[in-house]
Amino acid sequence: MLRILAIIGRLLADVLLALGLLWSLGLLVYQPLCIIPVAALAAVAVWLWRSGKARTVRGWLWGCFLVCASAYLLLPNPRGPWQTPWARLAHCELDGTILTIHDLRDFRYTTENDYETRYTTQTYDLSTLVGADFAECRWDGHEAICHTMMSFAFADGRRIVFSVETRVPEGEEQTGLGGLYKRYGLAYVIGTEEDIFALRTNYRHEDLYIYPLDITPQQALKALLAMLDFAEDANVNGSHYNTVTGNCSAPYIAMLHRAVPNLPKRSILLPVYNSAIAEVFYNYGFLRHRENESLPDLRERAKVGYDIPLQNYSQNLRQRLEK
Repeated sequence: MLRILAIIGRLLADVLLALGLLWSLGLLVYQPLCIIPVAALAAVAVWLWRSGKARTVRGWLWGCFLVCASAYLLLPNPRGPWQTPWARLAHCELDGTILTIHDLRDFRYTTENDYETRYTTQTYDLSTLVGADFAECRWDGHEAICHTMMSFAFADGRRIVFSVETRVPEGEEQTGLGGLYKRYGLAYVIGTEEDIFALRTNYRHEDLYIYPLDITPQQALKALLAMLDFAEDANVNGSHYNTVTGNCSAPYIAMLHRAVPNLPKRSILLPVYNSAIAEVFYNYGFLRHRENESLPDLRERAKVGYDIPLQNYSQNLRQRLEK
């Protein structure tokens, strides 16, 4: 029995090693500077092998992976210059209950790639915060992958949207593989629904789903303050996008625990599985739904469709939810 377990353990270790070496190969492609420490390790390995001091090939392959992983950890976060949609990020000031957002994004689009860059400064009284919505955006029939956003509503009808996005440098094209190797930054875009939601419903014609959250204004406030903290930390200290561990959905579980501190502190899902965020919110009772309404039924009702009139956009969008 012990021998079988040892064989299984060795096989699992070899699979992990193979995956690690495959990732390391990608690192050398997407971050060529990492070739330098790997080449130095290879030179040492050849010298030790020729001198008879080397132990096993497997050991040196593990060494190669560990050097690549160390080189990756030492890479600095990307610093731009950034493509236009992420060139300027909002910064916020909080004075008591008064929140001032500078450089709130409010683009106006003719097509997906033809737009007027607009930024505004807006002031909000947090004591008038009335609720929040969670949003999913899907495209090309994807079920396991989606983009996620949060929209916070105030009593005067205004809304602000948080959209955690890949911050792509000029001259770069976003790819899933590139997102594994610190090629992109992580941007907390704060903007209007007429910009962030309308881009998806009216110009990209992606499938947008809006889920009103069944939380109190006090919980919504804690969630908003958490998102502001995350955005400020990313702006001040810098952050990088990672396809698996640092994607658009990474903040939402932490935000949920800030809003409802007594939730169980257990691992709920892998951050990469962002399509499961709505399921987590539903299972905890935070998605407003009808009696005995399943999540698939709620998702069908939450789909808002395309080409929503821009005048009174937020109101028109939510009228689609009242069907």
